Amino acid sequence: MPKYRVYGVVTATKHIGTFEAATKEEAEQMAWESDEAYVSVCHHCSGEVDGAEIDEMVVEEEE
Repeated sequence: MPKYRVYGVVTATKHIGTFEAATKEEAEQMAWESDEAYVSVCHHCSGEVDGAEIDEMVVEEEE
């Protein structure tokens, strides 16, 4: 009988910052270029999580 490796994809959010921009697209680009556009995990979690990275940015207009 075959064996299978199964991986769980973990999703989380991280506040990158607040950016003043003309459009959502411009704000997203500013976020990607900011010093906060990274993910770090603690020593314990680094043994359980592989390849932590930001996959997409979610942009919401503030009121």
